[in-house]
Amino acid sequence: MKAIPEPSKRRLVLLERLLATYTEKTITSQRIEEIAGWSAAVVRRDVSQLDIHCGASNGYKVADLRNALKSLLNLDGEQHKCCIVGLGRMGQALLDNTELYDTPFKIAAGFDSSVNRTEILRSTFPLHPTTMLENIIKEEKIQYAILTVETQEAQPLAARLASCGILGIVNYTPCVLSVPPTTKVENVSLLTALETLSAGLGD
Repeated sequence: MKAIPEPSKRRLVLLERLLATYTEKTITSQRIEEIAGWSAAVVRRDVSQLDIHCGASNGYKVADLRNALKSLLNLDGEQHKCCIVGLGRMGQALLDNTELYDTPFKIAAGFDSSVNRTEILRSTFPLHPTTMLENIIKEEKIQYAILTVETQEAQPLAARLASCGILGIVNYTPCVLSVPPTTKVENVSLLTALETLSAGLGD
């Protein structure tokens, strides 16, 4: 499959979530426009980049479209191990998060610079001091990291994660991380999101 531009990829991720609760057997690009707000032309262009052969005139078959999206998003059953790096308030909130239940993504470990936190906090997966980060990631074959550390720790830990083969980092910090091209970064900082929403509103 050819490389899909990031804006299209983000819309396709959301489209898969939309279709997960859609009850009809077919859906048109116009209907997707009504629900999601993207223009029908944009929807057709995004879907055309998938390995799927169906006409858009009478609507897409939801089952076929979902299968193509699952293939794109690697949601076809293969498990992807993740870890949480930083067990402060944000990290602790994620310990009990149920969003990843029934998905291919599994949190396999948590890390914190405070040994006391790793010993006191309770979790369904093991918690370790960050001194063990490289060894555990290698042993557990962890692919993705959720970074929730303090600002001053963000870049050094991101560099360590990238150096031990982490494919992607979900960055909950407000820092702009510098990592090699082999490690992707998805920024989900509350501050960054609010600044993005407010940008240009005063014009």
